[in-house]
Formats: sequence, structure tokens, C-alpha cells
Amino acid sequence: MLKRVALLSFLLCLPLAAQTGTSKAELEVRGALANFIQAFDNLDWDRFRMAFSDDATVFYPRGIPERAKGRAEFERNFRIVFAQIRGARTTAPYMDLQPRNLEVQMLGDVAIATFHLDDRAGFVNRRTIVLRKTDSGWKIVHLHASEVATTTAVPEEPRSR
Repeated sequence: MLKRVALLSFLLCLPLAAQTGTSKAELEVRGALANFIQAFDNLDWDRFRMAFSDDATVFYPRGIPERAKGRAEFERNFRIVFAQIRGARTTAPYMDLQPRNLEVQMLGDVAIATFHLDDRAGFVNRRTIVLRKTDSGWKIVHLHASEVATTTAVPEEPRSR
């Protein structure tokens, strides 16, 4: 399990290796994201829920149309999501989330992370996570998950007149 955390942290921070001047804060944010993603992959409820601020808001990609506001609402909804993902599997990891095109924008004590996931065929899955620096580390204050169907239709041939 520790090897998986180290590997995920390395992969999330890999683009930084070629850059100079990456801030300590950005490295902390990337570490917090790696921890969150691994907790989600493993459906580790305690680690997962502690990644969020008590006042966080969440938009889910499907199935839950309302915005969850605050810990009670987002935890209630994520318990449903966890149960659906767990299904018949009995051991972790339950998923293998691999963020693509991760970008982190640092805005002082706030960070915005955006990336894509390949977790549903025929869709582009987009994620935006807003984190805020707290006394106990970087916490998620907003998660926006959306998906857009990819078109596979063949374009029409121009009509002759």
C-alpha cells in the first residue's frame, strides 16, 4: 500500500521534475491530491472523508443532480457512491483512478486542480478540485465532477446541388 502511495505521488509530481521554481505549497497540494485519489481508489472512508473541509460543496457527475453542501450532505451522498463502487468486490483497490492532464493553479492559500479521468467509456470525465490551506493541511472545499459524451458519429457528406 505504501508503494502505491509513493508511486501515485511520484506520478502526480512527475511534470514538476522538468520545471524549476515549483513552490512547496504546490508540492503539498499534489501530495494531498495523491492521498485523496488513493483513498478513493481503496474506498478508505476515513482517509477519504478527512480530505474534505467541513463546509465543502460537491457536484457529482451522474445520479445526484443536487449540489451537496456541507459534510452531512456530501458524506451521505458519497456513502451511496462507495456502496455502488464496492459492489461484489471485497478487497482494495476498487478503482484505479489515473488523473490525466493534471494542472494545479496556486492562488495563495487556495489551489485549483483540474484533470480528466478515463473511467467511463464514451465520455470525457472532467474534475475540478478546489483546496484551501488549513492548520491541518490542504483540504478540499469544492469538488466538481462532470462528464461530456464523446461523439462517434460519422460526419455527413456534403450534399450536391
